Amino acid sequence: MENNNDEIDLMQIFSMIKGGFRNFLKLIITVIAFYKKKAILFLILLIVGGGIGFFIDQSQDSKNEYIQEIIIEPKYNSVKYIYDFIDELEDNLKDEVFLSMLGITEDDIENVNKVEIEPVVKGTDVLDNLEERYENREFFKDIMEAYDGNQVEEEKFRDFYKHHKLIIEFNVNNEASNKIASSILNYIKSNKYYQDISKLTLKQKKTDLERNKTSLEFIDAYLKNLEKSPLNTENEPVVLSSRKDLPMLSIASLLQKKELLMELINKQERILTLDQEVFSFVYYGDIISKQKKLLNRTMFMIPLLLIGLVSFFYFSRYLSKSVKNFVNDEE
Repeated sequence: MENNNDEIDLMQIFSMIKGGFRNFLKLIITVIAFYKKKAILFLILLIVGGGIGFFIDQSQDSKNEYIQEIIIEPKYNSVKYIYDFIDELEDNLKDEVFLSMLGITEDDIENVNKVEIEPVVKGTDVLDNLEERYENREFFKDIMEAYDGNQVEEEKFRDFYKHHKLIIEFNVNNEASNKIASSILNYIKSNKYYQDISKLTLKQKKTDLERNKTSLEFIDAYLKNLEKSPLNTENEPVVLSSRKDLPMLSIASLLQKKELLMELINKQERILTLDQEVFSFVYYGDIISKQKKLLNRTMFMIPLLLIGLVSFFYFSRYLSKSVKNFVNDEE
């Protein structure tokens, strides 16, 4: 008797599964038949929605389509000055006198949508800066590891980064757009305070470079003479002067001194070449279009939205009709 009951239960379960699967297939067939019946309507919605989306995309691109990015390396602790200048630029551009000093007109500036600057964030820049300031103390590595990634982007770390990105957004790309960035950057460079610091620093570096090169030539000449009459040991004292108040050096210390001088000379030559102004250019990008990123975004969304709304409308009407029929049948 129990076996018969088990067989009946299994048959009922299979019957329910079969019925559910049949209903699922009917639903799919009904949906396909619905969209097939309304194909012309949805085709119209697809075309109309695509057209509307296309014009919206074009409108958005024309408002915020062109961007120029320039990466600079500030010198002489000028990071705060540059950031303050850019932060106040929006208000200053409303002043006709300031515009004339920049060499641009009100019509030119109307094309500018936004001007901003941000650091090119590299954690190693912060660490290198701290090590340079505090004589390579290892505990700063632990401090940097304790900092959250978002904190190193805060204002207090700006001057720790070597490179900074100037971003200018334009409404259109025309001849006036191409001179905006150069006008702003040339004005920053014209700051007399930093020009004076630059001239003084370069003058001092040039003098130091000449002295270091003279010292290097002396060491090279002395070491060359020693090749003709070598010392017994590497650490044997070397007399560089007859003066008794000057310390005597060994060959090893002379070689070490030579290496340090070469590193210092390379650094000074780099400064004399790259640090002639308040900042140097790392990358000077052209004005490019953002259209590739924005194109067809809305052109696909609006047709899908229209088709979804119409489908929901017909589904709601069908559901309401089904509920009404169910209530009438029950009565």
